[in-house]
Amino acid sequence: MYCFEAKKCSNEKCPVKAQRLLKCWHFFGQNQSSRESICKSSDCQKCHYKLGWEIGLISEDLFTSEESLSVPQLLNENNESTENYENSNIDVGKGKRFCYEIMECSNPLCPIRRKGIFKCFKYFHGMNQYDKEAISGCNRECSTCFYKSGWDLGLISEDNFEDIIQRQKAKEQQTSKHQQDLIVDVYMTELAKKPFLTKQEEINLAKKIAGDKKASELFLLANLKLVTQIANKYSSKIPLMDLIQEGNIGLIKAISKFDYRLGYKFSTYASYWIKYYMQKAVAEQKNTITIPCHLIAVSNKIKKQIQKFQEIFFRSPTLTELSTILNISESKIVNLLNVTRASISINTKISKNGEDEETIEYYLEDTKTLTPEEAFFEKQKAEAISTALNKLEERQRNVVKNYYGIDCDEISLAEIGRRLNISRERVRQILKNGLLKLQEEKSIIEYKN
Repeated sequence: MYCFEAKKCSNEKCPVKAQRLLKCWHFFGQNQSSRESICKSSDCQKCHYKLGWEIGLISEDLFTSEESLSVPQLLNENNESTENYENSNIDVGKGKRFCYEIMECSNPLCPIRRKGIFKCFKYFHGMNQYDKEAISGCNRECSTCFYKSGWDLGLISEDNFEDIIQRQKAKEQQTSKHQQDLIVDVYMTELAKKPFLTKQEEINLAKKIAGDKKASELFLLANLKLVTQIANKYSSKIPLMDLIQEGNIGLIKAISKFDYRLGYKFSTYASYWIKYYMQKAVAEQKNTITIPCHLIAVSNKIKKQIQKFQEIFFRSPTLTELSTILNISESKIVNLLNVTRASISINTKISKNGEDEETIEYYLEDTKTLTPEEAFFEKQKAEAISTALNKLEERQRNVVKNYYGIDCDEISLAEIGRRLNISRERVRQILKNGLLKLQEEKSIIEYKN
């Protein structure tokens, strides 16, 4: 949200970027002579970033408490801030971890220092030496730098920067939540300005909907509040604005199908479509495996009937009873309940007999990897076959290997015959004789026993 983020500024020596100033035009107001050499944008009075502040799209509320307004600093002759960068707002923690702490660094404006980047070699990856030197003021090559060697050898790892990583994640989550809340607040404020229709006005507009686009739009705007009211009743992991958007789609659908001649209120009819689209969105995003919405609806109907039966008879219904009550075949009920059954993660921890918790993955059988016993027998089998094959004649050995794909791809009898310049029937006879000899080999008999 800073000016250098909004405009994607490439000037790494800009003091506005270094000090993370929010209102950059205040800074340039005190340094008019240096503005053109620092900022390549147009005059501050015509700048879109300043206009965003003036009309309220950007405000101090969009910045976290740690990003409070900085006091503008005057520039020296080299266009560098006179502020002491040792008091930078980036907390690097205790001990020496960053490259500029371990090695001598003469550039206080280096983006590695300003942004708290701990993998500097990744930041400079792909840059030529000239560009890297211009940004960092450092003439060392990353490939020969002992700071990178420390990472390669494991002397430095992300564990050393765990506090920095956690703080960055927390800041990103806070910013994201703040932006979501801001969008919802703006939307609710705009909704308060929308018109309210009386019953008679609603009927008059409903008569015009079919051929009047403006009437449809007014009808839509007047009922947007209904969508927000229904959305607030849903508790799900879906963001509120996403849920409102799905409800708005249902509202549009309801407007296109509403018939005022039936006598009921529009809100009664629209609520069905709004809830339908919201439930569909919740079902699609909640489940790891996407299940058709109509199957979920039938499954919920079955579960409600089971619950109702238990409350009356104090027992669970049989499959036959359920089938009779719901008029659905038994096989379909079983399939629906199996398909819509809740999925769980293999990383879920479970406790067995009060002992230490293990994940479900720990107890799942690995069918793709051989057990030590199976690997031992496979090795023995391969050795027995190899020993027996070596005792066959060369032609017989080649035919057996090619036909069964031992150490090569499987080949048909006809293809083997073509390669050996003999008939297919002759290849079959050679294969048969070879297999008979293999059955009599000592290594094969020992392995079978």
